[in-house]
Amino acid sequence: MREKLLNLMRSEGLTSSRLAELLGIQPSGISHILSGRNKPSFDFVQKILRRFPAVSPDWLLLDQGPMYRDKNDMSAPASEPAIPSQPSQLPFTDAPEAEHRADAATTADKPQGMVTGSEIAAASADNPAHRGNVKRIIVLFDDHTFESYNPSR
Repeated sequence: MREKLLNLMRSEGLTSSRLAELLGIQPSGISHILSGRNKPSFDFVQKILRRFPAVSPDWLLLDQGPMYRDKNDMSAPASEPAIPSQPSQLPFTDAPEAEHRADAATTADKPQGMVTGSEIAAASADNPAHRGNVKRIIVLFDDHTFESYNPSR
């Protein structure tokens, strides 16, 4: 991430103190990332993507593609994730349909397709291929913003 931050600063003609000011963080935060003392937080990455909407999230997060999105690509996501529209279509849910209906009745206020942390934990517990407990869920939106959820048990 250090190299990406340096590339962004060079490309945008920014000093570390000016970047910190634009992101609304302390200059020491930038300094610590550049020196390797700290790794960037999720909040820091979000601030970069919100402040510099032309920066490609794929480049910043996944080391894929160019640093900047094409002008034509600004309104469309860089890649279309295959996210099912119904919880019952999720590949890791093995629960009977009756349980899905019960979940839908108790979670009527959540957006369609939204899966709660407890639903993921329950599905993971039934799946012998899971790799441990779910720590964080990142939802990518088609406007290139994202949110992070930390499921509670």
